[in-house]
Amino acid sequence: MRPIRTALTLAVILAGFWLAMPAAVAGERIALVIGNGAYLNTSPLPNPPSDAGLMARTLQDAGFAVTTLIDADQATMKRALLDFGRSLRGPDIEAGLFFYAGHGVQVAGQNYLVPVNASITSEDEIDLEGINVNDFLRVMNSSNSEINIVILDACRNNPFARSFRAVSRGLAPVDAPKGTLIAYATAPGDVALDGRGNNSPYTLALSEAISTGGGETIESVFKTTRRNVLEATGDQQVPWETSSVTGDFFFHGDRGGAQVTPPPAQPAPVVADPEAEMARKFEMARQIGTQAAWEAFLGEYGSQEGNFYVALAREALEKTKSPATVHRSPPGGMAACYGPYGGLAGAELCVSSILDPQYGNRYGGSNLTDGDMSTAWVEGVAGDGEGQSIVLKFGGERALSILRFANGYNKSNALFEKNGRVREVVIAGSNGRQLTAALRDTGQWQAVDISALGPVTWLSLTIRSAYPGTAYRDTAISELRVE
Repeated sequence: MRPIRTALTLAVILAGFWLAMPAAVAGERIALVIGNGAYLNTSPLPNPPSDAGLMARTLQDAGFAVTTLIDADQATMKRALLDFGRSLRGPDIEAGLFFYAGHGVQVAGQNYLVPVNASITSEDEIDLEGINVNDFLRVMNSSNSEINIVILDACRNNPFARSFRAVSRGLAPVDAPKGTLIAYATAPGDVALDGRGNNSPYTLALSEAISTGGGETIESVFKTTRRNVLEATGDQQVPWETSSVTGDFFFHGDRGGAQVTPPPAQPAPVVADPEAEMARKFEMARQIGTQAAWEAFLGEYGSQEGNFYVALAREALEKTKSPATVHRSPPGGMAACYGPYGGLAGAELCVSSILDPQYGNRYGGSNLTDGDMSTAWVEGVAGDGEGQSIVLKFGGERALSILRFANGYNKSNALFEKNGRVREVVIAGSNGRQLTAALRDTGQWQAVDISALGPVTWLSLTIRSAYPGTAYRDTAISELRVE
């Protein structure tokens, strides 16, 4: 009779679980993630690009449509923030989330995010070179989203301290507008740590708390983050939040949206039956559905070989490790294709247009892989190249991490300035995921973290905007690699 008893126990638990839940309120979740590390005029930071990539993947798993910017200059950041604010005014927006990792400073009680091209020689210049957090909060405050979340992993030492008359540590506290939660990597006026790995202690802890916090409110997720950061830093760093959120929001688990508050909780009954407790935890793992959730369940019960729930959990875990991805066909209409190339992970390279040969020089896509900075692919349409594309077609599914560019036409400094250079590029994968990367206006190698895209069979790189050339409107890239 034991199997029947277990099945009945599970049925009772599931019935109570669903009856206690409020009606679902589904809405769109939108996130903007920025990681600035390659600063041109002050100390670089090693972790923010990796932090942005980790957070983008975490939020995508939580149902957010994510735009990611790596090493963004001021114009790119302002444009992205404006587009993000406008998108939050759409109908049926459940949540808007902004995550920033990089340098941040406070001046006269105001907080500023620092673009990678900021050149600040006096605190009086911060309004012109930085991004005022309060200005952005006002934009978010006019949104239609049920909850707004701002996460700032930017509480490091002021990189321009020698140029400021009065130096303040960390960031200043900010009152959260209605329906907003603002989270800081550490307490106001204090300094966060970079950590020893590829990610800051705060972003690493927050990502883990979001991924494993199914059924927990946002406040509980940030409390878990705070405990884990305190433990990881030996109580040196204390994350901080300020909130005016009135309802409940869950990163994972269908609990009715951002502002739906469940009925007053009744005291939980004491579960004396270990099988019922196992069934409850199995259902919780099923609702969360992530690899971490199933691993946590099996970590507790995996030794019970032959158990019905353990067998189902192992099967579910394998599915999370090898998801069935639907890949779209690559874009057509390419002007020419080349390769395959080892430096592009074995991909065939195609380009949408090519500038006609001039003065004995040819500008085809094969120049992107020849290891010669004095050659370049130059797009060949009227204008600044906006909408022109490079497509990398792989022989099979590839999990990629880094895309490397040498921007512009690097034959000489004069030619670099005369031709256009890529400012923003939209990188899209066969699986439907995409991110927008901001490239620096330099001919040196620069890297973009593309791990958030996941496994792909092809990548497309589409020019969104360009730094205009002084003499020609054709936009160029000298070299391209993928890892």
